Amino acid sequence: MSASIHVGSILGNVNRDSMLRARYEDMSKQGLCETVRISRMETERVRMRKSTDKGSDVIITLPQGSRLRHGDVIHLSDERMIVVELEEEDLAMVRIRDDTPADHAVEMAARIGHTIGNLHRPIKVEDRSIYFPIQADTEMEMLRRLLDPILDHLVVEKVRMVFEPEEGAEVHEH
Repeated sequence: MSASIHVGSILGNVNRDSMLRARYEDMSKQGLCETVRISRMETERVRMRKSTDKGSDVIITLPQGSRLRHGDVIHLSDERMIVVELEEEDLAMVRIRDDTPADHAVEMAARIGHTIGNLHRPIKVEDRSIYFPIQADTEMEMLRRLLDPILDHLVVEKVRMVFEPEEGAEVHEH
């Protein structure tokens, strides 16, 4: 068995650094990239031991306050690049319908914000949609009930994707 790989820092992110992205694409073609899958709840852990998708043992010890993100490069050598991959999770997606009259948009946004705020969930706003994590399908039913007075003006769907909260929008989830 090969020796463990010790990780003490985040080297960059393939989604935010064009040079790292190019190196990632080149190394991927050569079969030299490995991924470490973590849950969103594990992103703030600074100490953990994981196996990559190719079986490499990785010991991660990051400085206090570090936060792993989807696409972070945690190891880079001529023989291997190890990239963090967040697991997909169930999310609620809420979007105001395109055909909603402009004079209703502010009211809709305020009601949506108030409702989601009361749920104390981290959010991500992207492509005119608001995303936040859910634990069970019953939460979708509850959300639709809470938004019932304006539901005709909304698209409310359950989706599954990688979720990274907005900067500063992280909250303690219950």
